[in-house]
Amino acid sequence: MKRLLLAVFVFLPWIVLAQPGRSAFSFTQVPISPLASALSGSQVATYLGDVAQTVDNPAFIDSAMHGGASLSYLNYLSTINQASLAYAHRFDSLGFGSAYLRYFDYGTFQEIDETGIDLGQFKAVDYELGVSFARSYKHGITYGATFKQVFSNMYRYFAYGAAIDLGAHYTSKNGNLMLGLTADDIGLKLIDYTSGHHEWFPYSLNIGVTKKFAKAPLVFAFQYSDIQQWDLGAVDQDAIDNVKTDPLTGNEERPVFTLDNFARHLAASMLFVPNEKFNLILGYNFRRRLELATSERPALVGFSFGAQVKVKRFGIQYCITSYHLSGTSNHFGITTNLNEWYSKRKAG
Repeated sequence: MKRLLLAVFVFLPWIVLAQPGRSAFSFTQVPISPLASALSGSQVATYLGDVAQTVDNPAFIDSAMHGGASLSYLNYLSTINQASLAYAHRFDSLGFGSAYLRYFDYGTFQEIDETGIDLGQFKAVDYELGVSFARSYKHGITYGATFKQVFSNMYRYFAYGAAIDLGAHYTSKNGNLMLGLTADDIGLKLIDYTSGHHEWFPYSLNIGVTKKFAKAPLVFAFQYSDIQQWDLGAVDQDAIDNVKTDPLTGNEERPVFTLDNFARHLAASMLFVPNEKFNLILGYNFRRRLELATSERPALVGFSFGAQVKVKRFGIQYCITSYHLSGTSNHFGITTNLNEWYSKRKAG
C-alpha cells in the first residue's frame, strides 16, 4: 500500500496535466469543515484537529485522529444547504483511514408546464462519498490519497463521476513550520446529465505553507492554488473586458501576466491560538474578492471569520463567510473522539 500511494502521487498528476479542465460537480469546491471555511476556503498545510480537513489534504495525520468524528452543517446561500459527516480510524497495516459523506441540497423547486399547469415539486441534490488513506514516511513527511465518487440528481437527470485527490504534508521537528501539497480532482465524469461522453474534472495543483511562532499565540498560513493554470482571470468578465491597445500596432489584447492574475491564486489566513482549547481564525481569499465583490460596495466579500472551542469531549466550530454582498454563509460543526466515549464506558 505504501509503494502504491507513492507511485500514484508521483506519476498520476503528470499523466493528466495535458487534459483540459471543464466545469463539473462544482459543489465539491465548497468546504466541508467549518475550519476550512474559516481558513479562506482551504489551507492544505494547516491542520487544526478536524478529521473533515482530510478533504483538503488527505495527508493530514494526527495521533488523536483515531476514532475522531466530525459533523457539520452549512447554510451556503439562500435555500442551498450542505450537511457532512466524517470519521477516521487507524489500521495497523495500512496507516490512517478516513471516510466522509457530503449531502448538498439546492432546495425544492416547482414544476410548471408550458400551459401553466402545476406538476408538483422536485428537488436537486448532490452527493459526495470519499475514502482516504494516509501514512507517515520519515522526517515529518506524510502522504495520502482520497478516492471519491460524486453523484448529482437534477430533476430527471443524473450524473456520476469518480476522482482521486493526492496529498503530501511536512511538519518540522519543533512543529512551527508546515508545508502542504495537493493534486485534486484527478478523474472523470463518467455519466453526464444528457449525453454519454466522458469529460475530465477540472483538476488543480495547490501548495501551502503555515508558520507558527514559539513565543506568540499567532499562526500565519498562505496558499497558492491552481498552479497548473496561470490565467484565472479568463473566466472573469471584468478581467476579460480589461483590454489594452498597443500604441504601435493598434492591436487590442488583454494582459495576462499581471499582479491581478497572480493574486487570484492566493489565499491567506491568520490564527490566534492562546491555548489548545480555543482559537480564532481570520481568512482572506483574493480570488473570491476579485470575482464576486462589486466595485461600488465590495464590503467584506472574500473575508471569513471562524472560531473553535473545545469543551470536555467536544469541539465546537463556527465560521461566517462573505461570498457576496447579498448575504453571508454560516457554517457550524461539532467534533468528538468516539474512543474517549468507549474507554469511559469500558472503565465504568
